[in-house]
Amino acid sequence: MNRYFGDKVPTWEDVQAYSDRWRLYQELVGGIPAGVGVKKLMLGEQWAYVEAESGTGVSMMVRGGAGGSRLMEPASNLELRDLAALSASWSFVEATAGVAALNAWYGGPDQLAGLDMAIDGGTTAFQMYGDLVAGKCVAVVGHFPLIEKMGDICDLTVLERAPQPGDIPDPACEYIIGEQDYLFTSGITLTNKTLPRLLELAREGGTEVIMVGPSVVPAPVMFDYGVVCLAGSVVLPERAEQIKCAMEQGSRSNIFGAGLLKMRIEKPGWRAAACLQKR
Repeated sequence: MNRYFGDKVPTWEDVQAYSDRWRLYQELVGGIPAGVGVKKLMLGEQWAYVEAESGTGVSMMVRGGAGGSRLMEPASNLELRDLAALSASWSFVEATAGVAALNAWYGGPDQLAGLDMAIDGGTTAFQMYGDLVAGKCVAVVGHFPLIEKMGDICDLTVLERAPQPGDIPDPACEYIIGEQDYLFTSGITLTNKTLPRLLELAREGGTEVIMVGPSVVPAPVMFDYGVVCLAGSVVLPERAEQIKCAMEQGSRSNIFGAGLLKMRIEKPGWRAAACLQKR
């Protein structure tokens, strides 16, 4: 039986036994204590939603990978740590649920309380850091909406699995990322298992990494891997019911309107150091 894709859903104990190349997943999942219960899991067309005793988390749906999903909704018999362990699954539907579970912990009010979090409203990370990346070499993993505009201010390379005109295929990351000043990458790279290598390439080249999108896990341990900013989303407790209703109604894209808030957490001291370097 394949140790990474057996007949059962992998648990935290399974992930603990994986090799050192899985360290990021091990640290993220291991940061969730035992005994935190799952209240509800929903897998929609575009989103996964996890409600737990610690808080609520979402993640953008990624399909494909190995096999199908062996999850049964509502998964209320699982501990959050075991559901989060699915972030290491090669079934990307299961991994999507696992990342949503990570967000239900790290995006919970108790975990966020000690962090310097900014709510960005309608501002994207690309707009927020426009002045910082101006004139620099910048790679973006994933063709984000209107990303072409960023090419007006910097030397922009877009890496994309299904390249659009002007993009290059994402395997080119092996040749490009180490030559960049900044790398913007989506949180989906944690789901599809490309993030550890992207971070490794960035560290080798001294490239600073900004993670972007609703799947980004706001876990400070990410800063130990070269990430300087986590620009993701959180579900505030008072908005969780609205987002759940939007999911139940089959909403594809308007959960931001239902209460999913864009947020940003920077590595302590990073912005000040970056501004000094820019001078």
